[in-house]
Amino acid sequence: MKITVIHGTQRHGSTWHCAQTLLDALSARIQPEVTVFTLPKDLPAFCAGCFTCFEKGEDACPHAAHVQPIAKAILASDLVVLTSPVYAMDVAAPLKNLLDHLCYLWMSHRPDPAVFRKLGVVVATTAGAGLGHTCKTMRNSLKFMGFKKQFRLAHAVSAMRWEDVPPKTRLRIEKQAQTMSRQIVTAAANPARLRKPFFRSFFFTLMASMQKKNDWNPTDRAHWERHGWLAGKKPF
Repeated sequence: MKITVIHGTQRHGSTWHCAQTLLDALSARIQPEVTVFTLPKDLPAFCAGCFTCFEKGEDACPHAAHVQPIAKAILASDLVVLTSPVYAMDVAAPLKNLLDHLCYLWMSHRPDPAVFRKLGVVVATTAGAGLGHTCKTMRNSLKFMGFKKQFRLAHAVSAMRWEDVPPKTRLRIEKQAQTMSRQIVTAAANPARLRKPFFRSFFFTLMASMQKKNDWNPTDRAHWERHGWLAGKKPF
């Protein structure tokens, strides 16, 4: 199994340890090939909102040299793990920056056929509140890209440092990671048994209808035409 892990911060705190606990649990079941990106080290430039990726293609993005290695790793993976601690009741800015850069992969623009077969995990921790909104931000990006199934590993750890996380909380995290690792391995081994997300089918159909009328962005429309999606084909 190929796994891409994207850490939203460079801090090895509770969120990093939760993700590592999941990777350890997976490694006990399979032999994963893991690629790790750490933000902002691997993407130091913020999205400029220039629309270049939408209008001219992702390779024309002024930050393509940083963005495309991450995007290509995502497309080559079976499982994508996004991690972020809760900062100001949401994801850390470096991760939000990456999600902004990857919007061209959303179904409203140029989804990649490979994405529709992928599994995703969002990992988040907080000393207090904000888990729901933080996880929703990460899950929305995976959802609108078309991921087939998502998992969530999120905990309010009541501590600022991993060393101070109560033993009972650590035990809950370990147990959830073990259960999740089994579910992920099962899902990866039996993709045909996974239920097709209703939202994905509905939104893809809606976007296909929109692209048929698209006279404002030839780059997006050409992508849909090239894959035959405007003629009724679907990538799932």
